[in-house]
Amino acid sequence: MKNIHFIGVSGIGVSAVARIAMESGMYISGSAIEENELTAGLQKRGMAFHLGHKPEYLGNPDAVVKSAAVPESNPEVKEARKRGIPVYLYSQYLGMLMSVRQGIAVAGTHGKTTTTAMLARIFSDAGLNPAVVCGGVMSDFSSNALHGGGEYFIAEACEFNRSFLHLKKRYSIVTNIEPDHLDYYRDIDDIKTAFGDFLYSTDSRGFSVINGDDLNVTDILKAEPDAIGRCINVGEAESNEFRISRIRSTNGRYSFDLTENRQTLLSIDLSMPGRFNCMNAALASVCSFRIGIDAECICQALKTFKGIERRFELLGQIYGCPVYSDYAHHPTEIRVTIATLRQMYPSKKIITVFQPHQYSRTRLLFDGFVSALNTADGILLTDIYRQRDNEQYAASVSGRDLYTGLKKSRGGSVWFVEEKEDIPGFIKRMQFGDAVLVFMGAGDIDVVARDCVRLFS
Repeated sequence: MKNIHFIGVSGIGVSAVARIAMESGMYISGSAIEENELTAGLQKRGMAFHLGHKPEYLGNPDAVVKSAAVPESNPEVKEARKRGIPVYLYSQYLGMLMSVRQGIAVAGTHGKTTTTAMLARIFSDAGLNPAVVCGGVMSDFSSNALHGGGEYFIAEACEFNRSFLHLKKRYSIVTNIEPDHLDYYRDIDDIKTAFGDFLYSTDSRGFSVINGDDLNVTDILKAEPDAIGRCINVGEAESNEFRISRIRSTNGRYSFDLTENRQTLLSIDLSMPGRFNCMNAALASVCSFRIGIDAECICQALKTFKGIERRFELLGQIYGCPVYSDYAHHPTEIRVTIATLRQMYPSKKIITVFQPHQYSRTRLLFDGFVSALNTADGILLTDIYRQRDNEQYAASVSGRDLYTGLKKSRGGSVWFVEEKEDIPGFIKRMQFGDAVLVFMGAGDIDVVARDCVRLFS
C-alpha cells in the first residue's frame, strides 16, 4: 500500500497510525468531523485533510482505515465498499503494522496509556528505537506516535469491540480489569472472557505481564490455566513473582522497590504523582527487564519520565488555584484522582469540573459516578460528551440527571452548567478560594481547562 485514506483521523489512535504511515513514506489523506491539534500536526507534515465526510473526499487510495466510531453508513466508507477498496478498522491496521516487528500490547481498564508511554521512554532510552502508538500525547516526545526503526512495536490496546484481539503481539501487559464499555459487553464475565482471549493470543515465544493483585485478572488464569502461555504476576501480594515493596511517598510522589525471590532488582523513583503509578511502572519495568533492558536504564528513564498530556497534567493557576487536567472518565479513575490531589494538597478544597463521557457509560455506571464525585468538596458538571451512543442511550440520561442525583446525595456544593462554553464565566463569578481545580473527562473539557488558565491565570 502506498496511498491510504484515514476516516476519523482526528482521533488519538487513527492519527497515530496515520503519522506512522506518513513517516514510512506513504501518501495519506484523512477526514474527520472536527479539526484539532492532531489533524493540524498531520497537515503540517503533508496530509491532505477534509473537514466532514463526502464520497469525493475518498480520492483513489489503495486502502481505507477507519475508526471504530465511524459507522458503515459513512459516505466515504460506502464509496470505498462500492469501488472494492479494502476498508480496515484502525485496530486491524495497527495489527498489520505490529505483525512485522516484535509487538508489545498494553491492555487494561485503567493505566494502559501511562504504561505504554513508560515503555516508550524506557525502550527509547535503551537505544532500541521503538515504534509506538499511544492513546495520549507523550510529553517526552510531544506526540502520540513514534515511527521508530527498531524491532519493537509498542501499542496501547483498547478492549472496546474486542478490537485488541486484532493486535499481533509477542508480549502482552494487562494493568487491571473493571466493568466498562457496557454498551458493547454483556457484563464483567464477558469482559474477562475477552481479556482471556487477548492473553491467549500472545505469541508462544513471548510472555505476558499481569497485575497479580487484580482479582478479575487472576480469575482469568484460574479459569484457563493451561490455555494461556507464560504469565508473569506483578503486585504487592506475596504470591506475585515480582513484588512491589517498600512503597514510599513524598508530597504525593512515590518510590518503591521491585523484588524477585526477596532480592531487590530495581529501586524506582517516580517523578509523577499517584500511588496507582507504582503498578504501571512495575509492569513496564518487568516487561522491559525480562526482554533484556538494563536495570539502571529502566530506573533512570522512569525517574525522569514526564507523563502524558491530560493525565494529571498541571496546567497552571486560576486566581491562585492550581489547575489540573485529567482524562478520568470512569468512577474508579475519578476517585483515585481526587484522592491523589488530597494527598498532595491536604489543606485545600478539591473542586472537580466534570464532563461525563458517553451516555451509555453515564447511564450504566450512574451510581458509581455519584459515589466517586461525592469525594470532592465541590462538583461543577456540564452535559455529556457523546461518542458512539445510539439514540436509545442518548435519551436515557443527561448531565442534569447526574446533577440531580448528586444534589439528592450531598445537598450543596454541586453546580450544573449545561453548555461547556459557559464554564469560564461561571468560574470567574465563583472564585473558589483556597482550592485545587481539576477538569476531568475524556471529551473536550480539556479545551475549556486550557482556556480558563489562559484567561484567568
